Amino acid sequence: MRRSSHAIATRTSLVVLAVAALAGCGGGSAAEPQTIKGTVAGIPVNSPIAGIQDDRVWQVPAKEADDRVNTMTKMGAGIIRVDMRWDQVALKKPARPKDQFDPAYNWDAYDAVVDAAAKRGVKVLFTVWGTPAWAADPAVPKSTRFPDWSRRPLRAGWFGDFAFAAAQRFAPRGVRDWEAWNEPNIPIFLRPQFRKSGKSWVPVSPATYTALDRSFYTNVKSVDAGARIAGLVTAPAGDQCPSSCPRSATARMTPSAFLKAVSAPGLRPPMTVVSHHPYPITTPRDVSFPGASYIDLYNLKRFEAEIDQTYLRKKKIWLTEFGFSTQKVAEYSLNVSEAEQANYLQDAYRRVRPDRRIGMFVWYFLQDNGQWGSGLLNQAGQAKPAAGVFSLPMGPVSTRPVSKTGTVTFVGQSRDARSASQVTIQRQNGDEWTSIATVPTSKDGSFAAKIVPGSTGLFRATWTGDVPSGDQATRTSWPVTVKVK
Repeated sequence: MRRSSHAIATRTSLVVLAVAALAGCGGGSAAEPQTIKGTVAGIPVNSPIAGIQDDRVWQVPAKEADDRVNTMTKMGAGIIRVDMRWDQVALKKPARPKDQFDPAYNWDAYDAVVDAAAKRGVKVLFTVWGTPAWAADPAVPKSTRFPDWSRRPLRAGWFGDFAFAAAQRFAPRGVRDWEAWNEPNIPIFLRPQFRKSGKSWVPVSPATYTALDRSFYTNVKSVDAGARIAGLVTAPAGDQCPSSCPRSATARMTPSAFLKAVSAPGLRPPMTVVSHHPYPITTPRDVSFPGASYIDLYNLKRFEAEIDQTYLRKKKIWLTEFGFSTQKVAEYSLNVSEAEQANYLQDAYRRVRPDRRIGMFVWYFLQDNGQWGSGLLNQAGQAKPAAGVFSLPMGPVSTRPVSKTGTVTFVGQSRDARSASQVTIQRQNGDEWTSIATVPTSKDGSFAAKIVPGSTGLFRATWTGDVPSGDQATRTSWPVTVKVK
């Protein structure tokens, strides 16, 4: 669902029990911050690996690609998600498709990205998709509505051959994470989705995807047995009977229906993890319709339960596209202010962190363009407030009000930190911020802090240290309100 173009903290997440003297009525006095170690039961020590996608990074000269990777690194991205376009690398049919050096292949753009990431110690996740014209099934007609690369390949094995060559080239250079196709449950990425059978429309994309994934998985694993390969990679919404029954081959499958279909005996595509794109259908909420045709971040537990009813039971989950648009675009009706985007980014982190099943969370994307507006940078390249929040998100595990003697557990992550360090928890006191606790972090910058707020107030976290560029910087989280009954 997106563009049309293109330890030291042991298992201790750490507890701060700030006494009433530090967090009483009116915010308390400016006491010296306490450093307190402990554990917060049930909170994972580490956070899901935080990523950013940049659609332009493979479409620009090598120097600009290096700069863009550097920008994402400075923001705290631990992984960079990159579309590897089969149709762009292999404009012509290769004579030796499993040979990375076949002259039909042009890897220059991806070589530049991998080199830039390796220089900064950042991982790369390649999402491989896009049917070349020479590989498209001629039985699938061209469309004025959808791009030509959305037509299914005539032979799934060709996709696997390309995967072999890609893994052969990039696995020795540190690329271990892959996604097999992108959003195969919607026609903008894979056509057809349905075929007419009598008076009914029967889904065909699950079988198409299964063949593609099997070939991809087998070939990448034959090069790198330790590779992590994500499957499904579903878009969040689809068309669902009886309200919007499919009436054409270009209807969308809901993620739930697609999951159920690929889980049928005889299909069941292999995958290391399950990938999904939980784009928000609404602003943050705590309730959803039980039979909704979408799976966004706010009803993800439903999708997890559905996964556990299939052969993929208990698989880890990667959320590899998520974002809030700050401009109105044709493809995505929901848009928010820049301040709301920052607030909702932080809210998304505090929801995801306690879920031990989620291993990766990628923000889509780095910079706005005319078709999509969820960038951390605007079209002019200027940082939105969300860019700073991405570097240091913090929020309460629960937003419910607490009693005057009740506790609130904050979770956060200083993503610039590349080793264990410390963050300072602060509370607003009039026009000033009072430091109430210094909290150690785990190696990936994650922390959790339990406080007794005593009264309603605003809280934030700050971190000062060396950023990946080598400079020293201070990061500050977006303030969050804690309500006391």
